[in-house]
Amino acid sequence: MTATLASIATLASTALSYAADPTSARAPFTDRRSPPAWRELDESTAQRFELGQLVFNSTWVPAGTPNAGRRDGLGPLFVLGSCDGCHNNGARGRGEPGNRLPNSFVMQLGGPATAYGAVLNTQALPGHIAEGRVVLQWTNREGRYPDGAVWSLREPGYTLTSLGYGELPPEVVLRPRIGSALFGAGLLEAVPERQIESMRRAQPRGVRGQIVWHESEGRRLPGRFGWQADTVSIEDQTARALAREMGLTSEPRPRDDCTESQQTCRDAANGGSPEVSPEFLQAMVVFQRELAVPQRGTPARSGGEALFHRTGCTDCHRPELGAQQAGSGRLRIDAFTDLLVHDMGPRLADRRLDGVPVQSLWRTAPLWGMKHAIANGDVALLHDGRARNVEEAVLWHDGQARMARRAFERLPAPDRQALLEWVESL
Repeated sequence: MTATLASIATLASTALSYAADPTSARAPFTDRRSPPAWRELDESTAQRFELGQLVFNSTWVPAGTPNAGRRDGLGPLFVLGSCDGCHNNGARGRGEPGNRLPNSFVMQLGGPATAYGAVLNTQALPGHIAEGRVVLQWTNREGRYPDGAVWSLREPGYTLTSLGYGELPPEVVLRPRIGSALFGAGLLEAVPERQIESMRRAQPRGVRGQIVWHESEGRRLPGRFGWQADTVSIEDQTARALAREMGLTSEPRPRDDCTESQQTCRDAANGGSPEVSPEFLQAMVVFQRELAVPQRGTPARSGGEALFHRTGCTDCHRPELGAQQAGSGRLRIDAFTDLLVHDMGPRLADRRLDGVPVQSLWRTAPLWGMKHAIANGDVALLHDGRARNVEEAVLWHDGQARMARRAFERLPAPDRQALLEWVESL
């Protein structure tokens, strides 16, 4: 089985027309445990898609485990033992009741370099010390719409305890993250760079986003994935998560998150070099690249789509994008994102360990698959899962999204409900 993938073609101009209905990337998810591909696959690609899902769902084990096959090398410091633990068959992370952290929660660490690396790994293999624990506490906030209706939000607060490798300086930035949905990732990867730049130029100045540029293999590429567009491709995102959150090396990421200060971690046995074989890594990339988006629903009320446009939501949540996937020609996709990052205000910003907010730019989250997420239960929206429904997610919008949020708040209650029901149907 070859691990070589066809390269993604790029468009010569954003003025080119796109064929096919924008729902062409969607398919029925009749069995959540077996999500479909968005297009018909040839035999070789279908085999890699199936292998990719199998590897994606597999729980990795410590190096040297008998009969492990090629899935050993977990840790020794890690968050979870499988990709599926955060992204259930490609779905977004789900919430937990009370003050329990979701399984798909990861506390990334920014700011000055420390003994802990890029992620606080909360689990460890026997003989090793976990880096620490994250304690979650909610603070409730209430307010009123202009028409007097009451709304309520919950704001998360985080405390790091049981730190195994020394205290952290107050300047360390806590970056709480929950697993995002992977549906349609291959088509987002296939949106031409020129189109992203064109969308940015067309946005009103007050909401104009930014492109996060990265150097990759001698090329300057826009970030497309991650809550802050901090990776450029599906492979990049996958390899980084394997290294940081599972302690698994791959060809693109030959080092895990063990730091110079964690000698026991560095000296631990490994599951090979690399631990994730090129065949397994590329199969996981194919699985994500070909993964379909769940079909849309039909909202009970009419008029929600028009209100979504009227309130300015479409300035950033673009209803349609063009994509060119190798072998499928030019397509229109209804992802509802611009793949740009925006300032969402201090209420959503990451914070330092001492509580000081740090300006944070967020990639416009794709809204497709929302119906699937809601039907799955325990909804956890936004980068840290604080929003329990679409209404709460809208009310957290600030900064460059403030005008759109205020327009939503001023709507009569039936119109607010119509808009929300329409987003929930995507």
